[in-house]
Amino acid sequence: MILGAGLAGLSAAYHLDADYEIYEKESEVGGLCRSRSVNGFTFDYAVHALHSRDAYTAALIKKLLADNLSLQTRSSWIYSKGVFTPYPFQANTFGLPIEVVKECVLGFIEAKYSADARRSAPNFEDWIYATFGRGIAEHFMIPFNRKLWAIDLKEMSAEWISQRVPQPELEEVLEGALHRRERDFGPNAQFWYPRDGGIGALPKAFLPYIKNLKLNQEVTAIYPDARYIILANGNSQRYDKLISSLPLPRLIDMIDPVPSCVEEAAHQLKYNTIYSVNIGVNRTNISDMHWIYFPEQEFVFHRISFPMNFSTSMVPEGTSSITAEVSASASKDVVATRRVAPTDGLVQRVMDDLILARILEKDDEILTADMLKLEPAYIIYDHSHRRNVGLIHEFLAQKDIYPCGRFGMWEYYNMDHAIMSGKAAAEKL
Repeated sequence: MILGAGLAGLSAAYHLDADYEIYEKESEVGGLCRSRSVNGFTFDYAVHALHSRDAYTAALIKKLLADNLSLQTRSSWIYSKGVFTPYPFQANTFGLPIEVVKECVLGFIEAKYSADARRSAPNFEDWIYATFGRGIAEHFMIPFNRKLWAIDLKEMSAEWISQRVPQPELEEVLEGALHRRERDFGPNAQFWYPRDGGIGALPKAFLPYIKNLKLNQEVTAIYPDARYIILANGNSQRYDKLISSLPLPRLIDMIDPVPSCVEEAAHQLKYNTIYSVNIGVNRTNISDMHWIYFPEQEFVFHRISFPMNFSTSMVPEGTSSITAEVSASASKDVVATRRVAPTDGLVQRVMDDLILARILEKDDEILTADMLKLEPAYIIYDHSHRRNVGLIHEFLAQKDIYPCGRFGMWEYYNMDHAIMSGKAAAEKL
């Protein structure tokens, strides 16, 4: 039995050489890898870009999407100090005020020759200072990551960083300070995206290979010793072994019995929430970029993207679209971190800030505007993360429950990692 029909659950089913049933509480597959249509516009559940360094996963994605796949070169930018600079900030300071460039370069040089401090950095914030120096840290890395994670960065460990944060060499930092660079950094410098259907086309592409899919079937209780589940409609279903892509705190709340130490560990797991504000505009070509990062506090969002630049099928002819992402967490909500009205006023605040950033114009006709709440969105690596996740996974293994996916493994997974995780769970079972 498989719980959850996001990418990980679908991948587990695809790779499972045994009989199975998949239970999904929503009316469609995909989890956070979904798209929705509103008034002719298609919006993803926040921005998605497909890429993979794993040869098998890359080949599987190409097989599933076949002709419905386009290769694109990333156009990602940062808006700060009133100017646009290419991503990543640390290798592209050219164009910023001279004093800012000077602080960033000199700070990086100082950090470069104090590399021992980086090895002993006790938290994410200290790691940023030790790796990039004071200038890059305070002009971008610290304010942006505070907005993204909605948590004090000293509460986060640095264990997850190595493959996530681009770390240029000194020569690259100097080159990026003297002129605009041509070479892009990061694993998604080139990425794939579906020609039609938005990112939701990817999970739907699994469906011809999947059987026994039960939509609109929410699981409310799991009794692993007796090997059965209870559904929201009151029905019960027996199983032999269980694969779960459900968020660990939710999964543990369903299981009976659970040791108190495991229950406590699950309740300590941290994550943030993303409010995804989607806007359709009756004006063509409002930007040629894919996405833009906003580190400064005057803007409520930390990132915006332009779905129409991922695929022209995402918008009606002659229009444009924007997705703005605003983060919150249990420790810092939207009101506290951005000084805005409660979330029922967030859509208007986003549009006001888009005008401030010169993305929207005051006389633009807005054809659609709504908001999605993604919770959980990103898992947060606090200092107890590894211990708590390890304790929970050890308990699940004893009960023949095999977690997978971003929220089952409680890791910062991309789409390809989720697919790989589902495959690994199927093979382990």
